[in-house]
Amino acid sequence: MNRPVALDYLLLVGISLIWGSQFVLNELAIRSFTPLVVATGRVVIGFATLTVIAAVMHKKLARNSVGTSGQPWKLYCAIAVAEAILPCFLIPWGQQHVDSSIAAILLATVPIFTLILAPFFVKDEHWSLIAAVSVIVGFIGILVLIAPSIKGSWLANIIGELAILGGALSFSLSLIMMKHLSGVPPVLAMRNVFMIASVVLVILVLVLNTQWHLRPSWQSLSALLGLGIFCGGIAYVLFIYMVGRTGPTFTALTGYLITLVGVFIGIAFLSERLQTNDILALVLIIAALIIGKYKPLGKTEPN
Repeated sequence: MNRPVALDYLLLVGISLIWGSQFVLNELAIRSFTPLVVATGRVVIGFATLTVIAAVMHKKLARNSVGTSGQPWKLYCAIAVAEAILPCFLIPWGQQHVDSSIAAILLATVPIFTLILAPFFVKDEHWSLIAAVSVIVGFIGILVLIAPSIKGSWLANIIGELAILGGALSFSLSLIMMKHLSGVPPVLAMRNVFMIASVVLVILVLVLNTQWHLRPSWQSLSALLGLGIFCGGIAYVLFIYMVGRTGPTFTALTGYLITLVGVFIGIAFLSERLQTNDILALVLIIAALIIGKYKPLGKTEPN
């Protein structure tokens, strides 16, 4: 892989800003829409965005594509549930009870869940002392963050926090399943995943007849468009492009920055305030991520 240059750092910052802003956008969107409508809008608009991008890149993608009959549709369905349907609903649902900055901290647990689950599903993945320490530190961070909710009005807060943790767990399962995708350009794979998720979510909205007579604010509409176009479409393409340019090690830095961006945007634009335990939890979870990425000498990951 190439050594990172100025363009790669710009991509890193851009992706972190887009995905880091999703927590504030969720909070603005749920002011006018239910979490199910937010999830459906994000996924459908994301699918439309990825379809347009795939059409523009048609010639380049066609050279690396497999035929329709060779598409792993069962795997796409599983990823659609784990990557789009569940987390896109659970996270905004949880944010009805939890500030966007807290949601950003909780979603930083995705790599921690991945460390726990990967050995069950990926052949060459194994637990190690480093992984165990990372998981323990991350778990302590979660306890520090959630503990005050248990002492106070725990029912609403703790359920909201658990919903966001459920979204993080779902994302980690999706990452593991994506390791089994091969023979399909990632842009096309994500388009197909979002297509399946769009169908499921639209049916759910039609069946549940949720909020048909709405007068949403322009802020909520703009937030929903931003979630779909940028968080559900453009960010995936930029992420895939950066992985191809610099490899997974450099690209993994987005995991740290997304959390920090999410926290600071919530503080700057929604006047949220972090308590002492929130800051300590943030430090512990980021420390867990750094520990989890540590590789002993002689076992460095190719970049």
